[in-house]
Amino acid sequence: MKMKRYLVVSIIGIFLGLFLRSSAFAINALSNRATLRGLQGVGVLVEKFPSEVESQGLNRDQLQKEVESKLQKAGIKVLTKEEAFNTPGEPFLYININVNIAKTESDIYPYSIDLLFIQKVSLVRDPKWTSYAVTWSTGGVGSIGKQILSQLRENVEDMVDVFMKVYLTENPK
Repeated sequence: MKMKRYLVVSIIGIFLGLFLRSSAFAINALSNRATLRGLQGVGVLVEKFPSEVESQGLNRDQLQKEVESKLQKAGIKVLTKEEAFNTPGEPFLYININVNIAKTESDIYPYSIDLLFIQKVSLVRDPKWTSYAVTWSTGGVGSIGKQILSQLRENVEDMVDVFMKVYLTENPK
């Protein structure tokens, strides 16, 4: 019975990973991509992970550095937190990985990854009012084995590649 349940969970995870990680989980319309135009750079913020996730090899600080390095190599200026807050729009690339580490019969965990571009915006009807909004995003869901949680890094790298392509299309050199 346990093997059958494991097989079903694995098949569902594969399905979710392959088919739901599409633009259906993205805010990537032409108007959304245009919100990246004219940026001077982006800040990067990777949300903290539960200690159980970090203990399996997915380290928040390391992922933050890897994302920043990848952006810089592509020619995208990475802003410090202070620089981002002093840049018009206060642009940030926010990465959040959620892993449901609740006790399961198998060591397969569902996860979601959100890569959000957040910036300060104002209301059209009353521009003096500003707030932060997600103006572009991509993401995905799936399931992964406990022993390979660190491989979520590859999923994040793929999503960062999508962001870089859109950013560089909107900001050609």
